[in-house]
Amino acid sequence: MRGLKIAGLVAVGLLGVVLLALWTVLGTQAGSRWALGQVPGLNVDNFQGRLGGQWRADHLVWQQGSSRVELNAPTFDWSPACLLRMTLCIDRLDVDQVSLQFAPSTEESSGPLQLPALKLPVALQLGEVRVGSLLFNGSEELKDLQLAAHWTAAGLQIDAVHLQRDDLVLDLSGLLQPVGDWPLTASGNLSLPYAPDGAPWTVALKVDGDLLKTLKLDADSSGYLSATLSGELQPLVENLPAQLHITADAFKPSADLPDTLQLNQLDLTAKGDLNSGYQLLGKALLPAEKGPVAMLLQGRVDAKGAQIAGLDLTAGDKQSLKLTAQLDWQQGFSADAKIDWLDFPWHRLYPLIDEPQVTVRTFNGEISYKDGNYLGNLKADLDGPAGKFNVVTPFSGDLKQVFLPELKLAAGQGKAVGHLNLQFADGIAWDTALDLSALNPAYWLAELPGTLAGPLRSKGEFKNQQLKLNADLDLKGRLRGQPAVLAAKAEGAGEQWTLANLDIRLGDNRINGSGSLQQRLAGQIDIKLTRLAQLWPQLRGQINGRLDVAGSLKAPQGKLDLKGQQLAFADNRLQSLSLDATLDNAQRAKIDLKGSGIQSGDTQVGTLTASAQGDIRQQKVQLDLAGPLVKLALALDGNLDKGNWRGRLASGDVQAGGQDWKLQAPAKIERLADGKLTFAAHCWVAGTASLCGEDQRLMPEPKLRYHLKQFPIDSLAAWLPKDFAWQGTLNADVQLDLPASGPKGVIAVDASGGILRVKDKHQWLDFPYDTLKLDATLNPKRIDTRLNFQGGKLGELLLQAQINPLAKNKPISGTFSLTGLDLAVARPFVPMVEKLHGKLNGNGRISGGLLAPLVNGNVNLVGGEISGPQLPISLEGLNVQALIAGESVQLDGGWHSGKAGQGSFKGHIDWSRALVVDLSLQGSQLPVTVEPYAVLEVAPDLKISLKNDKLAIAGKVQIPRGDITVRELPPSTVKVSDDTVIVGSQTAEGTPPMAMAMDIDVAVGEDQLNFSGFGLTAKVQGHVHIGDNLDTRGELWLNDGRYRAYGQKLNVRRARLLFAGPLDQPFLDIEAVRVTTESSRTVTAGIRLSGSAEQPTTQIFSEPAMAQEDALSYLVLGRSRTTTGEDNNMLAEAALGLGLMGSAGVTSDIAKNLGIQDFELDTQGSGTNTAVVASGKISEKLSLRYGVGVFEPASTIALRYLLSKKVYLEVASGVASSLDIFYKRDF
Repeated sequence: MRGLKIAGLVAVGLLGVVLLALWTVLGTQAGSRWALGQVPGLNVDNFQGRLGGQWRADHLVWQQGSSRVELNAPTFDWSPACLLRMTLCIDRLDVDQVSLQFAPSTEESSGPLQLPALKLPVALQLGEVRVGSLLFNGSEELKDLQLAAHWTAAGLQIDAVHLQRDDLVLDLSGLLQPVGDWPLTASGNLSLPYAPDGAPWTVALKVDGDLLKTLKLDADSSGYLSATLSGELQPLVENLPAQLHITADAFKPSADLPDTLQLNQLDLTAKGDLNSGYQLLGKALLPAEKGPVAMLLQGRVDAKGAQIAGLDLTAGDKQSLKLTAQLDWQQGFSADAKIDWLDFPWHRLYPLIDEPQVTVRTFNGEISYKDGNYLGNLKADLDGPAGKFNVVTPFSGDLKQVFLPELKLAAGQGKAVGHLNLQFADGIAWDTALDLSALNPAYWLAELPGTLAGPLRSKGEFKNQQLKLNADLDLKGRLRGQPAVLAAKAEGAGEQWTLANLDIRLGDNRINGSGSLQQRLAGQIDIKLTRLAQLWPQLRGQINGRLDVAGSLKAPQGKLDLKGQQLAFADNRLQSLSLDATLDNAQRAKIDLKGSGIQSGDTQVGTLTASAQGDIRQQKVQLDLAGPLVKLALALDGNLDKGNWRGRLASGDVQAGGQDWKLQAPAKIERLADGKLTFAAHCWVAGTASLCGEDQRLMPEPKLRYHLKQFPIDSLAAWLPKDFAWQGTLNADVQLDLPASGPKGVIAVDASGGILRVKDKHQWLDFPYDTLKLDATLNPKRIDTRLNFQGGKLGELLLQAQINPLAKNKPISGTFSLTGLDLAVARPFVPMVEKLHGKLNGNGRISGGLLAPLVNGNVNLVGGEISGPQLPISLEGLNVQALIAGESVQLDGGWHSGKAGQGSFKGHIDWSRALVVDLSLQGSQLPVTVEPYAVLEVAPDLKISLKNDKLAIAGKVQIPRGDITVRELPPSTVKVSDDTVIVGSQTAEGTPPMAMAMDIDVAVGEDQLNFSGFGLTAKVQGHVHIGDNLDTRGELWLNDGRYRAYGQKLNVRRARLLFAGPLDQPFLDIEAVRVTTESSRTVTAGIRLSGSAEQPTTQIFSEPAMAQEDALSYLVLGRSRTTTGEDNNMLAEAALGLGLMGSAGVTSDIAKNLGIQDFELDTQGSGTNTAVVASGKISEKLSLRYGVGVFEPASTIALRYLLSKKVYLEVASGVASSLDIFYKRDF
């Protein structure tokens, strides 16, 4: 028992000694230093703390053989007490830099990396872990690594990982289970720094799978590239097998590129491994102008290089661009590439610049690059204004120079052969020699047809701000049909130069000169351009002058004198030009410029005068413009000192739009040697208006600050339409910065409290408004605008929009709101409308491009009323809802009219390509008034459509009841002749009339439609069908008819209108009778109208049958005729009326019975003066003429008696009576 106690005491003592030893080693700074010193190859600088808690050091290095681990400023803090609960708690691990150096392994991999199953005896909890940077064999692999995690029975739970390499940043969290195939589930965000201009680019990652087998990857890219990525990879398998799939739409690599280079429907796949390579297959569409261009990529990339089997752009069957290449970066970098161009329409992809006159039809090029040297050749077939030409040349060079040893250009019968060597390593040096033979410049410039031949030699260099040159040009030929010479010979270096000959001639125009610089400067150039029209199309006039130079290089002297007359280019004209400039031996310069009769198009600009004088230190400039629209006078002066120019705008006066703007005080202007240009604060004043600028920086990256106050808007009248005026004042503030990255600033415009005036015929209509404000905020990639208009009856409009100024079509997005626009403001423009009321309200969104915006929203009309005595129908309570969707609108509306009339319409209108209309119109009991004839009740049910310029109307129209009363003939009773031309109503020449398809059923008089006119009363009833182009079929009946004529009432026995063709050409079938009962018999006499309504046939009939004269007597007199004068007069009047209706046979018979020969009926006069004239001969020398006004009650009777063949006597009685003798002579 005692032995056991002794053994227990010894064990406890040993445990205490061990614990004391551990505490001494790990729990004290001295013990910790001693323990670290026992580790082979470990060196620690400035260790502080204890290994059993918190410690830090300035530097820690462990090295064994060629392997080395180095930590800078490590800090470690852990809690030993956590071990009591079987947990290793690392509260903090912080290292500024970790550097790892390991010799490369010489053992070949024998398969996938194998990871053992890990099951720690204790749990692991990580607090704050940070690694500033990680270097592997001297190369930085990671930067700013931060980790928070804990190890549990489920595995390693990664709470947060943050790591950075260069500007690439990854934030990740997930769970890793270190057993079996090591399952891994993680998600996070990756920030990529590769977008241009610092645009944001983020990728949301999701990883799921087994670390030892396959990981599935899903990612969504946003910002710079909106795309989705999916794929699989085996990270621990040799050569990293993987397959990826990327899809994107509307991707533009750079915002500076036009929208035509945007990648649509991008689809890219990669599959393979590092050993055999990853096969690439990609395709996309480029939305080029006039149709998309297809792009296809096929290739392979591995650890050694890449092979591009084809990068194809296809715009059509015979329009393509193909690039193939082989890249190798295994040892250095080498590449072989080939390009094949076949009539590729590149301008459709890049329309930002004007398409040149030269078009590349085919282009074939090959290039080989290795170790900084390249060698290749190219061949191109091109089309110019004058036809086809080609260029062939080999080329070689390196990063410092390029050589074209055999450049050959052939254009028709002409050619150019030579070489070109260019060096650009230290300055620029060149050596070129070309021989031209019958070369036509029109292959490049259509305005210069002709031929040139001769040598062109140039050799020189520009190094250390020194120029050395030897040039010889001697070209001769014909251009624009005129003899041409271009000859020049110059050589020199430093301060020794000689221009032996300068001779430029084209037709009657020439420039000649020579010069030299040895010790002194001497030279002259004569300019005689007497016929500018020979030089260039649309150029006219003449210029003559001379330039003389003398003095020395340090003190040059010169004189320039130019005179021009009747100068013109296209629509711009200058009547005269005078330029005189001198530089004397005291280095004082004087320049006088005057241009008179300046005109741009139809605008007279006036006379421009400019004068300048000064020397190298002081300068003065005066500028004056006197014209009908603008008068301008500006004066500047300043001083130049060591490259810095400091001056001022001394005075200014601008007269335009009836205003006289004057500069209040001189304003400083500075142009410094470093390129900075500034304009000091200044103010322009005109009456109560002012334009003031703060201190401005004009260059570089301008900064502008301007404030406009009380500007009278009516001074802009010259630039507004003639029938529109605007009264009010304008205030504006501009704060605008223009850096290279794009404009930034704010623009505010306020024109509140004004009047908009519109001229209607000869009267001005005023529309006052309360508020009109426009605010714009500019950023390089976005412009935000806000328009606020409050106009009383004009309503309120609020518009907010954002514009992208970088894209070609300037995309716009925004919203609008319209409130309370009163239709009454439009009433003066529709004079036939007496009442016009209603409120327009609406809202919606704006999209599309700035020049072609699209509107999506709705506009509503409430409480509308449209009526007037000239309108056939009045609309009351009109409500319309218009749903606008881009380039189409959906309509739905309704109204009521009269006591019980109701109407509605709905439909769709589209104008995206051509105008397409689809409307339906319904109504019931709609009162329709046609002044002064008819009051009808109409019930339409119609469908109206317009497509492909063809109008179609189909449906039903019911006219059940109403009254038609015709009291007098309207002015339109007289039909206009078919060959009459109404000025102003003609259609455009060659424009066919719009085709009209109709399918309308018209039902008339289902209840009671009364007709009264021309002595006829009846009830109208019937049915007609109106077809294409107003082709009408059907009939209308006039029932219960009564006809009053000649004081008698005739019964309408039958009355029909038959339609079998055009609507305005019905056929008549009408009978009206009078029944006379005599003692011995009953006589029925009547009139029958039949045939076309334009030329009806009138027939008098009777029952029983009798002569037409007798039948007419029963019809008019109600009895048989007698020979009395009274009966004859009444029958004559009736016959006259019948004659006008086509009964010439009856009237002729009656005239013969009256003893009148050669009886004729005719009309004379026009309009309200129209009269019907009856004439005939009583004897050979005596004739009678009787005229009755059609629309006026006046009548005239005349007798004419022939005294001889050329003299006759005429007696006339009517409104006035006369007795005249006439003499007739034929010419």
